[in-house]
Amino acid sequence: MSETSTPPTTGGPSGGRRWLLISSLALNLLFIGGVGALWFKGPPGPGHWGPSQTAFGIMRFSRELPPERRAAVRQHLKEARQGLKDLKAELRLARQKAAEVLASTSYTPEQLKTALDAIALAENRMRDTGTAALLKSIGELTPEERQKLAAGWTQRLQKEQRRKNKSDKEGASEDTPEKQPKTP
Repeated sequence: MSETSTPPTTGGPSGGRRWLLISSLALNLLFIGGVGALWFKGPPGPGHWGPSQTAFGIMRFSRELPPERRAAVRQHLKEARQGLKDLKAELRLARQKAAEVLASTSYTPEQLKTALDAIALAENRMRDTGTAALLKSIGELTPEERQKLAAGWTQRLQKEQRRKNKSDKEGASEDTPEKQPKTP
């Protein structure tokens, strides 16, 4: 009679421990990858979250104000927010209608002109609403605070101009004859 026996088990981890080890390794790799990405790319800047660019930095500026002043300055922008959301929806709808007119088999330039005029009207109402809220918020500032805000706006414009000049120079340097390969 032949004896059947099970082979001896190896000294490796059991099934439950193996999956625990694999999941721990995966989590460690995920964490290391995230840290590496932050190190490589750097932390996100202020444009990734926070106040919108349409507020001209007044929300960011108001962080430096005392709490009671901050609330007064921000209140007008907060009040305008819902109206701006509604106007954004209206603008989106106007743009959708213009796209439909453009794709229509019965397209006429007059229909497209009407649709583009509706877009311009929605954009103007959005701009007017934002401007009114901005003016009310700035009206809450003291003359010294307005000076600081103006300095911030100027700094932002200069930064944008430097960025634009840098990209213009990079684009121009690629097109210059010195950079072109010479033909034999």
